[in-house]
Amino acid sequence: MYRTLIVDDEQSVHQAIRALVDWNALGLRHPESAYHGVEALEMMETFRPQIVFVDMNMPRMNGADFLEQAASRYPESRFIVVSGYDSFDFARAALRHNVVDYLLKPVDEEELAAALKKAVSLLPPQPEEAQTADDIADNLKKYIDEHYREEISLEFLAEQFHFSREYIGRIFRAKHGFAVYEYILQVRMKQAVELLRNPKLTLPVIADFLGYSNANYFSKAFRRFYGISPSDYRNQNFRQ
Repeated sequence: MYRTLIVDDEQSVHQAIRALVDWNALGLRHPESAYHGVEALEMMETFRPQIVFVDMNMPRMNGADFLEQAASRYPESRFIVVSGYDSFDFARAALRHNVVDYLLKPVDEEELAAALKKAVSLLPPQPEEAQTADDIADNLKKYIDEHYREEISLEFLAEQFHFSREYIGRIFRAKHGFAVYEYILQVRMKQAVELLRNPKLTLPVIADFLGYSNANYFSKAFRRFYGISPSDYRNQNFRQ
């Protein structure tokens, strides 16, 4: 199925486009979301959507600048402008860059379907699958599972996975139901309980194993998570 992306700073537009289209009937995946051009270009590097909806008036990078860069980097993609402005300058910019149609907000269901059918007709046979947002979120989770003892931040993950910290945070929460930091703490605390089973392991040793700089930081994190100190937890649950 062809991959799609909506680039618009208004959440209501994302919701409207999703609701108006029978994506499966057109052979399309449900669209991913970006909220400005800079984020969209980062997503396109890995996600490689074949069809992209573009707003022309966005913060950080307007639609005309986004189209100029995106069409140059990804000539195989097709673009559908969805704009609140019936502007000659915007329309002229759109015509230069693989734009299939120029739709005005609020989006008309029939016009949207016609634009998508036209875009699909212009695409080559299905290419190989690229990573979806779910794939990326799963890879992030796997990385944390394997490296939770290390110092992990959104900034670090952004560098490792080549996406913005905002995008990483959003897709991780959307797929797994909690923030990256919450998941790191969850993994560490689950492992902490297993380590507390061993009476030979002192709190400083456990803290060091879990990546905390000292036992006090570990104890505070444990108490916040479980509502009890690690020593009391050990005494109440793992008496020898």
